[in-house]
This record gives sequence, structure tokens and C-alpha cells, in this order.
Amino acid sequence: MSRSTDSDARTATTEETMRPGVEPWLKISTAAFVPLALSFYLPDEWQPLLLVAGGLLVLAGLVALVRQERSKNSDASV
Repeated sequence: MSRSTDSDARTATTEETMRPGVEPWLKISTAAFVPLALSFYLPDEWQPLLLVAGGLLVLAGLVALVRQERSKNSDASV
């Protein structure tokens, strides 16, 4: 039986695991659906602009995902 005062790295929780939530890149990518959905309902003059806005948001989400994964990998190697 182990004492409760023993510190064990396997049971230690970090601040990152304590905060549940949605990843930032996923929020950005989900926001891309707003202009894409609006392009179906607004006049045709707006459609190219909304499609570009949706595409840029998807691209920004992918960039955020890559940056997040790179920072996780660099933190793990230290």
C-alpha cells in the first residue's frame, strides 16, 4: 500500500489536462462553415467572397493545427 503523500509522475496532472475544451484549430475550422453556409442564402454577388473567406478560415485552421503539433513535439523533446 502506498502513502498518499508519495509523488508519482504517472498520477501528476498538468494544467493542460485539467482544462477540458475544444482545440483552437478546430474552432477556426468549424467557423469556416459560417461563410460557406451563408453563401447559399445570400445573393450571388457575395458567393465568391464568402467562399474565399471560408477557404481562408480552413487554411488558418490547418496552420494552427500544424503549429500546435510542432509545439507539442518540441515540448516533448525538451
